[in-house]
Amino acid sequence: IMKKVVKVAVLTGILTLTGCATYSPWDDIPYQEANKWKGIGVEAYDAKALRNKGFTPTDVKDWIQAGIKSPQTIVEWKKAGFSPREASKWLGKGFTLEKAVSFRQQGLTVE
Repeated sequence: IMKKVVKVAVLTGILTLTGCATYSPWDDIPYQEANKWKGIGVEAYDAKALRNKGFTPTDVKDWIQAGIKSPQTIVEWKKAGFSPREASKWLGKGFTLEKAVSFRQQGLTVE
């Protein structure tokens, strides 16, 4: 019976310790910067992905306002030289990045 009591006490102690440690997905981002990401409507996971590619909340704000929220889309279209507004127009017409690049090289734009 004593062994069971000790096991329960140890298990309870472990559960209590891990239960108290609250982890926020924002913990890895400085507080003020996290607030800026939240302020433009970006979730922690996306903010981390964008930060890893060198983007700041200021860089991303116009993309979010243009309706483009996917970090991958933002990174790829920015890398290809599109502004948020241009990318939004091409995406709004259903063009892939590859098609948009090809048409733009031919001097075509989308309105």
